[in-house]
Amino acid sequence: MATNNEELNWCTVFRIDKHDDWLFPELQAGRLRQGWGKPGCAIRTAEGPVEKTTFEKGYKKGFKKEPSARRFDILTGMLYLNSGDVVVVPNMPVWRKQFTIARVSEGYEFDTGSELDDYRHIVHVDPDSVRTFDYHAEEDAFRISGLFARANHREAITFFYDPEQIAAALRLLERPSNLTAQSHEVFFGAAIDGAFRTAAIALQDQFKDWNGNRFEAAVWQTFRDQGYTMIEHQRFERQGGDADILLSPLATPYGVFLPGETAVQVKCKQGVDIEDKKAVSQIVKWAESQGSDAVKCMISSASGFTREAQKFAADEDVMLIGALQTMCFLLGVADRYRDDWDSGP
Repeated sequence: MATNNEELNWCTVFRIDKHDDWLFPELQAGRLRQGWGKPGCAIRTAEGPVEKTTFEKGYKKGFKKEPSARRFDILTGMLYLNSGDVVVVPNMPVWRKQFTIARVSEGYEFDTGSELDDYRHIVHVDPDSVRTFDYHAEEDAFRISGLFARANHREAITFFYDPEQIAAALRLLERPSNLTAQSHEVFFGAAIDGAFRTAAIALQDQFKDWNGNRFEAAVWQTFRDQGYTMIEHQRFERQGGDADILLSPLATPYGVFLPGETAVQVKCKQGVDIEDKKAVSQIVKWAESQGSDAVKCMISSASGFTREAQKFAADEDVMLIGALQTMCFLLGVADRYRDDWDSGP
């Protein structure tokens, strides 16, 4: 990975699930904090990198539960960050409205000198570089905010490599924060997004005539159109675990940052399925029974998910795709989906 400011060829999306008021002032002061960081959960100390087993032991002691299989691997993405690199923080400080961008100054450190119960993972950033933008503040901000709906940027630490998006991020760093959002309609992309949203709604309306087999076949065909290969279909085990589709990773030059496999649970439902937490549990139990570190995903035709399912999925690193996001996925335009579509025009 390049860390030379003049030859930057990647940037980092740095997601933080928790958005208490104190985290943004910390970022402004140069401390970008990440969760899953109770005492004993460091991924690197003054002596060097920490072994995965040591982290998992500290995690189990601090959080009173086993960490997900990929928790350590996701967090170690912070270790790649060095002086000059660029981080983009979605939903910061305002959820679904604003993002903050900054340059890394010193990289990763585990905070051992405070009384915090969590969020001790720190990436140091230059306070003078911190900029905050509304998602629709301007064309470059709009381009960067488009990253946040992408399935491959839903984990806590991920990387993006598109030269145009990197150039947009660098231009934003040269400008003052802009918190006065322009109308979405000033962008040409608004017309395109509107057309895709209309198509997604129309497809959703057709689902009353679909059954589970047809929906699962459509999901698999969409993955195949995107270049995935099916490893297995309908893997069951006797303890309540289930994975409908197991996929190999896409072939890309950045394979080191991609999971080995993706396990998918497919549900054809109408409305909000009140038993959707059970579906999440199925894919979790399957992964545990197989000792698999595959990315876990549930794709549903339902119009939304219960709070119980959302919380359980977040705790177990299960990606939930539903409502109009599912429709966009089937249409092959997942990158056009924005979660605010589901809350109405």
